[in-house]
Amino acid sequence: MQRDETQARTEDLWGEIAPDLGMSGLEPRFRRMKVNCRYVDRRCVLAVSLSDGTELVLRADFGEDRIDRFQRIVNRHRAAAQGVEAVAGVNVPKIIWQHPTRHFTVMEFAPGETAFRELDLSDFGLANRAQTLQRIGQAVAELHACSKTEQREFWPKHNLNRVADRARDVRSGVLGMRKKAKFLGLCAYLHRAGRRARGVSFAGAIEHGDLHLRNILMTEDTVSFIDFANDRNAVPQNDIANLWLANCPDHLAQAGQKVGYGQVAEADWAAFFSGYGQDFRLDPVFQFCFAMRLFSVWRRLPAPMDPVDPRAQAMINGVVSVFNWLIENEPD
Repeated sequence: MQRDETQARTEDLWGEIAPDLGMSGLEPRFRRMKVNCRYVDRRCVLAVSLSDGTELVLRADFGEDRIDRFQRIVNRHRAAAQGVEAVAGVNVPKIIWQHPTRHFTVMEFAPGETAFRELDLSDFGLANRAQTLQRIGQAVAELHACSKTEQREFWPKHNLNRVADRARDVRSGVLGMRKKAKFLGLCAYLHRAGRRARGVSFAGAIEHGDLHLRNILMTEDTVSFIDFANDRNAVPQNDIANLWLANCPDHLAQAGQKVGYGQVAEADWAAFFSGYGQDFRLDPVFQFCFAMRLFSVWRRLPAPMDPVDPRAQAMINGVVSVFNWLIENEPD
């Protein structure tokens, strides 16, 4: 499906559902919002501005993924929205309408700039980076706190089975992989990290599932979370690992900055965890989640024979630098 066709279908969808929402007499204006480039041919997100001043978001995915998983993700979103409803300064936009058998939702509009852009502004002296990261850390803590469960033990077997399967395919030549030797080194590291984390107690909580700085919106007084993507996991350490590596190498330490855990700037970790209220860097569960997230990013690198543009090369360099740091600083 072409980009314009996807948007046209989504605008037509609004015309179909507006009567169900009691909004058929209101003139809509549409503004297309960014989506992951991997799904742009099937997914569209529109900001819908109505003539009475109402602002909504219509999200439509025309793929055929399992509806049961999509519904569980929506239920997680609803639970998070309810959980932070009374928390000042933290927001998850409420879902107003959901199609029973398709991947279509209407939700409240969350205002603000992305946290990604807020940090960019700090590089130009237009925002305070430490304060921004502290606010993000505090908001993430509230998101996790609203859904805390009992203490549980961490068992990495499912993830390690995935790692072993991928390592076998790479080692046998069934699957090509950039920086093959280092990738296999990461797989071996994950098995060691898994042993260190196995059985460790942690506080479970609903994961966002795709927590990165473009899925966090900020105004002067509110931090909002959008685009939940998890339907069953409850390891909050996954969210924090994802926050720093999802857009690798964008959030790694720059020249002149003191390097902290996993090549992230020490000052950034300090600011984030001061807001979050708990520092996970020595936690074996977090260390495993961080390396597992690096494993996921590595799998998205261009295949060995594919052309490499400057962005892809930066990504390759980034994952290698994080891997090198993990190996050089591996716990005894």
